[in-house]
Amino acid sequence: MKKILIAALCLMLGCLTACKGGASTEAGRFWKAAAKADSMEAYVEEHAEDLDLETLKAEAGADDASLSQQFQAVALLCAAEYQGYLSTQEGSVWEDDFFTFDYPVSASYADSYFARVNTEGEEFWTSMKEAFYPYDCLMPMFGAAGNLEGQTLVNLLEGEPEDSTLAAELEEAVEEWIRMNPGKIAAVGDALLENGYFDDWSLDDWRQTYFYSSNAPYQIEVPTLEDGLNYLTYVKNTILPAVEGKHGADSFQSPSKLTQEDFYHSELAVTVAEEITLQEPGEGLPETIDTEGKKVIGLYRNMQTEELEGSPTALRVMGDFMLELSEEEYPASLAEADYYLVLTANYEAGEFYQTYGGSETEIQQIDSSTSVDLYEAGTGTFLRHLGNVLETPPESIYTSYDDNAARYAEMTGADVLTFMYHNINDPEAYSSLVDHLAGKSECAIGEPVNLAGWEITYHSAEILKEFESGMYIYTASDGCQFVRGSFTIANKGMEADTFLPMVYYIGEDPIVQVTDEAHEEFYDCVNAITYNKCLNNSSLEPGESKDGELLFEIPDEMAQSGEALYIAVSLGNRKAYYPLS
Repeated sequence: MKKILIAALCLMLGCLTACKGGASTEAGRFWKAAAKADSMEAYVEEHAEDLDLETLKAEAGADDASLSQQFQAVALLCAAEYQGYLSTQEGSVWEDDFFTFDYPVSASYADSYFARVNTEGEEFWTSMKEAFYPYDCLMPMFGAAGNLEGQTLVNLLEGEPEDSTLAAELEEAVEEWIRMNPGKIAAVGDALLENGYFDDWSLDDWRQTYFYSSNAPYQIEVPTLEDGLNYLTYVKNTILPAVEGKHGADSFQSPSKLTQEDFYHSELAVTVAEEITLQEPGEGLPETIDTEGKKVIGLYRNMQTEELEGSPTALRVMGDFMLELSEEEYPASLAEADYYLVLTANYEAGEFYQTYGGSETEIQQIDSSTSVDLYEAGTGTFLRHLGNVLETPPESIYTSYDDNAARYAEMTGADVLTFMYHNINDPEAYSSLVDHLAGKSECAIGEPVNLAGWEITYHSAEILKEFESGMYIYTASDGCQFVRGSFTIANKGMEADTFLPMVYYIGEDPIVQVTDEAHEEFYDCVNAITYNKCLNNSSLEPGESKDGELLFEIPDEMAQSGEALYIAVSLGNRKAYYPLS
């Protein structure tokens, strides 16, 4: 009898051990094998076809499964699903896309598992510690978990076991989840702030997580326009006061050249997956726009997402513009909005060559003449075209000297957009901020061209080899002749500026040239410093105008060919052509 009792006891202990370790389940069987491999990555890559995802799903969601068994099933399910995705991405490695893949199968199971830390604390930690190896299983699980609550994150951080390996892996995974899910801040931020999670964050931590550049539009992404507004509301009401209180009011602000007042310039833009419908302009547009007591949402649209490689997302909420709005102008919800101020980009690809270290690199630059329009919120009814703004090229044209990937211009500054909106019934007030060409065009002699705050008017020209002015005789170079053109220039901007400066910036300063009939050859101005009528380097105050001349040198054969010549006035890819005569 004693031997029978001992045998029975051993059998019972064996069953308990099997249940505890989960080896009797499908997940437990694979887990035991995975524990002998070098890593979870190596195991699922070799045995992906052997894993029964349907069985793993059943065990991951089973009500009677132990926490250890559920952990194993969820970890294997997430890793197998991620490995399946990874196998379709040429050149990708295990760590690349944990938080960018959507996990359509395993996401809900990962959310459910981690949420049990809130209700089954000690048992949760005991089961995770028992089942934890292989150690590289956590990142796919947190990558799959897209809807964790703030308290869940706090409890995962606070309840970390003393085991150093598990604690370090878990803390890294939680922090990665927080940084890679910035769009969730409105849902989890309060709990993390109260817990002191952000106390040690630097200004760069905040900037790179919640105020990311508009040139990386997938960094902050939300499903709907309402979610985008909620994100910015949380930033405006909660994050900004906390960050500016610790790091200073100028953390995300700088003085505007336009208004001389501080404005937000974080380049924050929130990508929205939702589409909106906006109507084409109709008849009977309102003569004036009532902005008193009205609320507005700033949007950026890109209709060329499939046309150009690396093109920004189709719809974004303009963060800095929204942060600049007063409480009276800022809508608390989508239903409160009266207007949409919409920027619609019209991208045009070009290239230029950058010389560095003696070698020449081709750089693909994307220029954008962006339409600024006002619509009625909700209905999408077109109300007003404010003009086309020229977006500023990025300061850093390329990230490495052998990188010729396309570079997209930065979003128009909040100071410009706010100024235009606040002066919407007075177009002359912001005339210098918009492009009056809207593409290539031919102009009549005497017709003004407005570019970058300059109004340029061409009157007439003559072709000659030399001419005399005062004590000087001006002679064209050998094999060339002068084109001497008469112009009027006016500074329509809001600050003093220099016309055709000796050092100019492509895309920011207008250029005047002579070109042939096919617009293939272009000849720059000659800076005749001693010629008192020369308009080069003319500095004018706002509202000031000046009459004068510009000199160009063209080849003799062009001057004598009899073909039509043109004066070309340009800014980036925007060009206006005057017939020479």
